[in-house]
Amino acid sequence: MQYTDGSFADVKSISQQAMCRYWARTAGDLRFPSLDQFRPEARLHDPKQLIIWSVERRADGHTFRALYQGASVGEVFNSSWAGKSMDEVLPPALKEFGLAAAEQCVSSGCAIYNVFSTYNSGGHAIDCERLLLPLGREGRVEQMVGSLQLISMAGSFNRETVIRHFEWKTDVSCAIRIYASGGLRQSSQSTREEREAHRTS
Repeated sequence: MQYTDGSFADVKSISQQAMCRYWARTAGDLRFPSLDQFRPEARLHDPKQLIIWSVERRADGHTFRALYQGASVGEVFNSSWAGKSMDEVLPPALKEFGLAAAEQCVSSGCAIYNVFSTYNSGGHAIDCERLLLPLGREGRVEQMVGSLQLISMAGSFNRETVIRHFEWKTDVSCAIRIYASGGLRQSSQSTREEREAHRTS
């Protein structure tokens, strides 16, 4: 999967975008904050939609093990992830790009944002927006905070059965990485450009 550089303005979800900005502000001059520093308030982003993964290094790669799983994530996947690896819990249809996104997060030290889609029984699109934020110390990613948000603009879905649709068909429509400093800088530049355009229109 090819990743392109983006900014926080590319993140569709308002709460996920707010999480990205909080992550970047907390990092300050560092590449990313530590888990101890990362303490977003519940009003910023619903903890039921979050997962925290530990990053375990092996000779042949990484294992991503669930430290925390929000209740809404548990409902979607119909299972408890505590203590299990990402390789164990992701359905086959989501495993390849799910693991690839986690590897990209660790190797780049960037926020990773994906949108992948399926369809309900009425043929209406269901989007899942997945955000991964790296955490750690001394430039080493030790944990990742993940956020999953489901949305369907034209139809509806049942949270407890929606995973079956993604197992049937999944299309990845967005794959971007966002540097903490670059995301804020590009977002600020975009805001200034929008203001200038508004003044001249």
